[in-house]
Amino acid sequence: MKIKCLTIIIIAGLFCRCSPSMEIPSYIWVDSVSFQITDATIQGTASHKITDVWISANGKSLGVYQLPARIPILEYGATNLSIDAGILLGGVPQIRQKYPFYASYNIAANLKRGEIDTLQPHFTYTNNVNFYLIEDFETAGMLFQATDKSAPLSKTSDKSLLFYHPKEDNGYSGIIELPHTGDSGTVYHFDIRTINPVNLNDQSLYYCLMEINFCITHHVEIGMISHSANSSIPDRQIPLANLSGLNDPKNEKPVWKKVYVNFTMAIGEGAGYQMRNFDIYIRSTIPSNEKATYLFDNIKLLYN
Repeated sequence: MKIKCLTIIIIAGLFCRCSPSMEIPSYIWVDSVSFQITDATIQGTASHKITDVWISANGKSLGVYQLPARIPILEYGATNLSIDAGILLGGVPQIRQKYPFYASYNIAANLKRGEIDTLQPHFTYTNNVNFYLIEDFETAGMLFQATDKSAPLSKTSDKSLLFYHPKEDNGYSGIIELPHTGDSGTVYHFDIRTINPVNLNDQSLYYCLMEINFCITHHVEIGMISHSANSSIPDRQIPLANLSGLNDPKNEKPVWKKVYVNFTMAIGEGAGYQMRNFDIYIRSTIPSNEKATYLFDNIKLLYN
């Protein structure tokens, strides 16, 4: 009997030592976030696709949370919170990352055990971000052009098709329609590229990403074509993102989305084969028995 009692006591002691803490956390509720620009002529649209928040309390990382989120925090009283905006790279749910060009949102909070504080973080671009190009289709000419035998890129002012963001004036969006019949016959593909090569092969480059608003009925590929300073090295085509048609089948109106495309690694790898500069390309092909419409706006290339 004594042996049995001793065994029970030992097991109970182990259980108590290994059981999780019953400490009551405080909570932060983040239902949504906002994004603001300081100068539309330099920074373009304020549209964003922030899907997550990365949060730390008093310098301790608490991880990443998909919005909307209720975040438990084992800190109480005066607490310094730092929240970073998270995005899906290439629109892929498995690739979640802090967006390096959005500044952190910092706030001092007074947290209480078991209570929920509601926050709505607002973000801005960082002070060290540079805008290499912004194509919003509002000025004369365009920064992208179609290649030979491609359907053309043009502008539309049809209000039912235009990209819209609250408190912003938008008179035009870029449009491509397939199939297209021209001098060379009927084509079922398009391939548009930057008119001027992008010169961003500086060794001090930290990040380079593209933002783009789009509304498409069929698959689109986005990538870069790198040109080497060595004439014996051929151009390299590097796909960076694949976008699926995102129109709502229950609604004939266009559904606009936003995606972030990462050029950083491709530019870094380009240094290995003496990349001089590169072109950004956007392309798609459809079956000959189908029709497609592609709308684009607010194409930004950012770096630091």
